Amino acid sequence: MFDISLLNNSTLWVATSFIIFVVVCYQPAKNQIINSLDKKINELKNELNDSKRLKEEAEKLYKSHLIKQKQNLEKIKKLNDDAKNQANLIKKKIENEINMNMKRKEANFKLISSQMESKIQDDLKEEILKQTLKFTEFRIKKHLKKKHNSQLIEESLNKLSGHFS
Repeated sequence: MFDISLLNNSTLWVATSFIIFVVVCYQPAKNQIINSLDKKINELKNELNDSKRLKEEAEKLYKSHLIKQKQNLEKIKKLNDDAKNQANLIKKKIENEINMNMKRKEANFKLISSQMESKIQDDLKEEILKQTLKFTEFRIKKHLKKKHNSQLIEESLNKLSGHFS
């Protein structure tokens, strides 16, 4: 049945010890390796979850910035349009003021011109009448008799002077 000499074999004892050693060490090593791998898996899952969360936040932030950029572009366009409209209004207002000033200056020029023309005409009429009176007086004195002349001249001069006074 069982041979005792087999128990004296050192190779058998080394092999048996090795198997017992492996069996005894295998379970704690296995647990330690499994725990280490589970810990690494959890770390990787956490990092993956963090990466996904950061990616989602980055996408939200990107979309938010795109929306803000679009809004800012719309605001810039609106401001630009408003500025153009205001510039056109100011331009029209200035053009209207210039036209009104030109019309006012033309009216003033016409008024001053007509006043000057009227004054010149009045001065010319007065000068013509003075010269006519002098010439008439000269002719009357020269062609009429002295007595009759003196009386007629004085009456005429008095009548004419009454018109100018």
